[in-house]
Amino acid sequence: MLVPVILLFLQAQYWHGEAGVAKRFSPPKNAKILGGHDIDITEAPYQVSISFAGEHTCGGTLIDKDIVLTSSDCIGKLDSVDLSYFRIRVGSSTVDDGGYLHEIEKVVIHPRHKVLTYNLAVVKLSTPVTLSDKVQAIQMKEQGEEVADGENVRITGWGMNEELDWPEMLQMVEVQKINWDECVRAYDPPPESLTLPIHYIITPQMMCAGVAAADKSLSGGDEGGPLVHDGKLAGVALGSFYLFFDPDTYRYYPDQVYTKVSALRSWIDQTVQNITSHY
Repeated sequence: MLVPVILLFLQAQYWHGEAGVAKRFSPPKNAKILGGHDIDITEAPYQVSISFAGEHTCGGTLIDKDIVLTSSDCIGKLDSVDLSYFRIRVGSSTVDDGGYLHEIEKVVIHPRHKVLTYNLAVVKLSTPVTLSDKVQAIQMKEQGEEVADGENVRITGWGMNEELDWPEMLQMVEVQKINWDECVRAYDPPPESLTLPIHYIITPQMMCAGVAAADKSLSGGDEGGPLVHDGKLAGVALGSFYLFFDPDTYRYYPDQVYTKVSALRSWIDQTVQNITSHY
């Protein structure tokens, strides 16, 4: 029997205005990439870092020369957010320097976003990126295109590692696509022994990935970051999950839930068309 030992909360975001300045409060970062290894940005040139007031807060994925896809929770409530405090870093293996910084011109959050569902945002950059071996847009899964259960998927980001350190270098780990029914059973309803601040409902707009091994797994990558399968963007990381421990085998079983790109591809395409046609 799997026993819940850690709950990582959805990255809460609060925005306060003081003298017209928007400030962001986040709980301590606790996302981890376990068993990941350093990679150069040329191995994931679509990966971007989203920072607020100079601090890395989320990952994101470049899907066009001036469009980034990320989690809605990475941007917060648009009616109280000053976008001038955000920057998108592209083309860098390190999270705090290198590459190029871009300002945000506009953000569109999915109109049905509520807590964890439809947790997706389209971000338009103020200036298009310059493509190179370090900066490339990635193709997305088509509407309805599925990743088969058990298939290997790649996750990248600057999440905390197993030593509880924040890596300077971009990390990558391979995990497996998890059967949707298994994911539903694991997360919904939550274990009776665990009191949750939110009801984590797995919907058809989500997908799960992870591995049953303690030495090579993802226990929460950067929220908003990419899950890639067969060279295409398949998922966008959410920021809340359980980490279970099996006392019989002394192994951790971490799973991560993602917004499924193929379930929302039509909305993404229409939003990109609308957001670019007006500028």
